[in-house]
Amino acid sequence: HKWNDTTEAWDAVTSVGSPTMVGVSKVRFESFNWGAPKFAIVDGINPAATYDGTTYTQITHAQAPTDPTLVAAFQNHLFLAGDPAEPYNLYFSAPVAETNFDPAAGAGVINVGFKVIQIKAFRDQLFIFGTNNIKRLVGDNQANFVLQNVTNNLGCIAPDSVAEFNGEIVFLAPDGLRPVSGTDRIGDIELATLSKPIQSIFEDYIDQEDLASIRTIIVKKKSQFRLFFADQNSLGLIGGIRRSGVSTQAGFEFGQLVGIEVNCGDSGYIGDEEFVIHGDSVGYVYRQEVGNDFDGRDIFSLFQTPFYYMDDPALRKSFYDVDTYMRSEGEVSVVMAVEYDYGDPSVELSTDYFLSTAGAAAYYDKATFDSTDIYDGNPSPVESTTISGSGKSVSIRYVANNTKPSHTIQAITLTYGLGDRR
Repeated sequence: HKWNDTTEAWDAVTSVGSPTMVGVSKVRFESFNWGAPKFAIVDGINPAATYDGTTYTQITHAQAPTDPTLVAAFQNHLFLAGDPAEPYNLYFSAPVAETNFDPAAGAGVINVGFKVIQIKAFRDQLFIFGTNNIKRLVGDNQANFVLQNVTNNLGCIAPDSVAEFNGEIVFLAPDGLRPVSGTDRIGDIELATLSKPIQSIFEDYIDQEDLASIRTIIVKKKSQFRLFFADQNSLGLIGGIRRSGVSTQAGFEFGQLVGIEVNCGDSGYIGDEEFVIHGDSVGYVYRQEVGNDFDGRDIFSLFQTPFYYMDDPALRKSFYDVDTYMRSEGEVSVVMAVEYDYGDPSVELSTDYFLSTAGAAAYYDKATFDSTDIYDGNPSPVESTTISGSGKSVSIRYVANNTKPSHTIQAITLTYGLGDRR
């Protein structure tokens, strides 16, 4: 789904102070509720502002920063930072008074000792990120705020990679995706745990991408985070927490995303329904997780297993069939191919095999039915495919490029026989 924004809607609410959009490259928001729901707005060009659904109010207090780029609500204070003229300063408002930055009323300013590139409230702490430093603020008012050091040799390289996920803060560091809780206990746990299996992807990001354009969107119902770039040809990242069927331990699984231009994005709940949205450069707002296409275009997906060598990488095996366990949201079509011997270019790929869940047993998710209900799909169909070929190792590849419902590959089993050693 997509919606088009218009300037008339914005002009109708600029009742106190009028912002200029000249030079604005990024707008950030923070929601808070100190008696009435509001959100704060910063863009690095205009004074910070608040909006309550009716009135747009710029924060023009004499002690407030004039052009902040970062905002956070913490302990009933509004925190502002990232002013280009004052990159080391962290400002906070008076308690429950987001427009009042008078020190006599409980407001103040803290020099954190490094250029602030992001601030994020998490539980009873406000984390302050630099490119090579992280600190945290504890306390709940001007009298007992204390700035504590977290680390002086690690920082964040992409301001909008910072997000709360799975009960901790994650951020993009020079060596990959890290949890800030792990950084806090730097002597106790390994910090690169989240992204070590895909370290080369993050190295490519640092070498090839504009890290300032990274946008992070959290999808709570799927325990996922998604990293996007403004360039739709850049390879984004999708990460999720998954538990395998043979282990009680949960771990991260990763994939890459391409073909989506994201200049801004967010997620949240309206009632009991989660909305995941993003905006592009031409003014459209898109809703993710709805429909089976990319604004009318086919959705391309590719999944390839590692190369399996069945305990002995030097022994040739003859392969007979593949059982693919799929979970789908409806009737899907997938093309499967088999690759041998670690991708050796002299070994020919198999022919394509076509998998479909058409005709699989239906299942129901409602107690009552009427003419609008569709009985479709299956919880976990098994597609058995006879294959031929031999090799020391084997990998299975699955490709789809259509507007069919989504699917996941749950498991794979292979039938094979042992051959000779060469």
